[in-house]
Amino acid sequence: MERIIVLGIGNQLMMDDGIGISLVEELAKLDQTSNIHYLIGESDIDYCIGKIEEATFTIILDAVCSGKETGEISIYSLANLHEHQTLDISPHNLHLFQVLYQQRETIKGFLIGVEPYEISFHIGISQTLNEKWDQILLEVKKTIVQLIMKENMYID
Repeated sequence: MERIIVLGIGNQLMMDDGIGISLVEELAKLDQTSNIHYLIGESDIDYCIGKIEEATFTIILDAVCSGKETGEISIYSLANLHEHQTLDISPHNLHLFQVLYQQRETIKGFLIGVEPYEISFHIGISQTLNEKWDQILLEVKKTIVQLIMKENMYID
């Protein structure tokens, strides 16, 4: 049986670092009929690894510093994260990405990274990302569907 998860990671106390969590919360509200399970992993590495290991296909949403414009997304295969030096572009998930690298032969899925504007101590997404929220949400939702279809899986 297929188990597709979309996992939001980050820290909501660090401004835009919480964008993955905010996206998962909103996507879960909008999509209550598909076979996609929306989960919040925050920065709990053990929880995240456990859920990823249970899934047949995983999409992780996170803030990723890739040098793009604020709010732009980047897409990385989980199996090939090491090729993009992703261990340096996500400020809080070093250990998670190291574990994913060790399991790259068995894990199927992608990381969708949103370029943050600011990562510092403050609750909530920056005004700059909030102004782009609708566009980011639409693009992430569309990308999730495309990635799932690319893997020849179908949403009920």
